[in-house]
Amino acid sequence: MPSKLKGVPPSQVERLSFIEARLFFLGELRRADVAKRFSGASIQASRDLALYKELAPENLVYDFHAKTYRPGERFRLIFSRTPDRVLYWLKSGLGDGLPHPQGLSTETVGSLSLPKLTELAVVTRAIYRKQILEVAYVSLSSGTTDRQIVPHALVDNGQRWHVRAYDRTNARFSDFVITRISAATVLELGDISEHERAEADEQWNRTVELKLIPHPKLKHAVAVVADYGMRSGSISVKCRAALAGYALRRWGVDCSHEHRLDPVEFQLALTNHSVLSQVGSSRLAPGYRPQANNR
Repeated sequence: MPSKLKGVPPSQVERLSFIEARLFFLGELRRADVAKRFSGASIQASRDLALYKELAPENLVYDFHAKTYRPGERFRLIFSRTPDRVLYWLKSGLGDGLPHPQGLSTETVGSLSLPKLTELAVVTRAIYRKQILEVAYVSLSSGTTDRQIVPHALVDNGQRWHVRAYDRTNARFSDFVITRISAATVLELGDISEHERAEADEQWNRTVELKLIPHPKLKHAVAVVADYGMRSGSISVKCRAALAGYALRRWGVDCSHEHRLDPVEFQLALTNHSVLSQVGSSRLAPGYRPQANNR
């Protein structure tokens, strides 16, 4: 954030961010757009535009014919943004960026599995208040069982929302699909032990680096290089060890040692397979088998 914004009220900073976002991503901005977006008076919108022009004089050019502002040829962003946040703004209109703008349609493949708000609220309150939950949990392997869990984080694996928690039944940290939790209640008595806290979750707290390349059997690997902005034909991604298996599955990475999976479906390949021997979620990595099982 520009140093000149120090002392500017957060509400005005949000309006300035909107001004920049609309200029940069839609290519036009009217004073009425600012007033409408924030339900403010035109005079306040004029002040915001004047301040933004003071901060970035080359970013605003007024088109007298169209009666609108356009981005200047030497436009430079003064607010830090990431592509995922901008795309989220374009899709949903939340946050300090763009409203869902007319003339720029966005669509997303929706999730088939979302937790009910009542189930989610019990879990989020327990995480925030550091509480123990007694739950009925249904799994593919064991059916419905009663558990005591100590939750500490939410995880979106791209298909379902999980809660990362210490499982007292199995004496280990595990991921629990929130939609499979029912009859969740707070355990009022009993304290959380040190080994049950987030700080003790080794897989959660450890970071691993995944080295990815285009699948060796692709005919035109240059397309994948372009997709991921690879340099020297590879990229390295860091993530929590607890999430590595989910990530590799979501990204469609062939984790087999001999790259045996279909390159049309799995366009990326993992090169440093040894890292998965230290990852608890490695069973989720497509095609991966420990070396001992490959002999």
